[in-house]
Amino acid sequence: MINIFVGTSDNHDTFIERILVYTLHKNSSEPLNIRFLRPRDFPHWDRSTWGTPFTCFRYAIPHLMGYKGRALYFDVDQTNFRDIAELYHTDLEGSAFGMVWDALQDNGASGKKAGKPRGWWCDSVMVIDCEKAKKWVETPDKIASWKGSYKWHFPENMGCPHREKTDGVVKEISYKWNCFDGRKTSQPVASQRSEDQEDVPLHDVWHLHWTTISSQPWHPKYHASGKLEHHRKDLCAELWKLAKIVHQIGNVNDY
Repeated sequence: MINIFVGTSDNHDTFIERILVYTLHKNSSEPLNIRFLRPRDFPHWDRSTWGTPFTCFRYAIPHLMGYKGRALYFDVDQTNFRDIAELYHTDLEGSAFGMVWDALQDNGASGKKAGKPRGWWCDSVMVIDCEKAKKWVETPDKIASWKGSYKWHFPENMGCPHREKTDGVVKEISYKWNCFDGRKTSQPVASQRSEDQEDVPLHDVWHLHWTTISSQPWHPKYHASGKLEHHRKDLCAELWKLAKIVHQIGNVNDY
């Protein structure tokens, strides 16, 4: 059984939730146990500085798993196209986490004045060895009061942007498992702008992350952003095909 946790809102993400669940089950060669991480299940957590309704819940997963076994984490705004068992069984080579390296992500030390490049691990898709992760994540009562940053609190000598200092903690997984809007944003990058990056062919998009909230085709209601058209018409066409199938099936338990 593959344990999967999905960070989501209480009632605004039903459309993409159903598509994510359907595609995960449809493509998986193994049975899945999917659990949603919703604000109502964490009533005493301070979410006032979070960018989404579910930002820090992901770091409670090792605790929820009793610090045993493996788990996968996904943000809700994703669509699966490949057997997720392949990701689940990734050889982490002794590391606690498996993540995609995002060469465009703000690492807190980049910028012209700092003279350091962007780049950090992206925790919107994670493979978690829950026993090993216990060393690196804080207890839920501490996570519940986190302010600002959504990244787990590394010890000082493992802070951004020293990628090499995370050896043995994070194992890099293919960008195809967290493909940001159909673009390749792992190294090397064309520029520091996401729109300048190479488009990934549809057959190489193993797990799609609709990252730009303003261009997410379903336009989530919890975020008051402008509405833009997504640049990948082929991905949008796949999404609407899936939406039609899910609507016809009706009951999520029938997936």
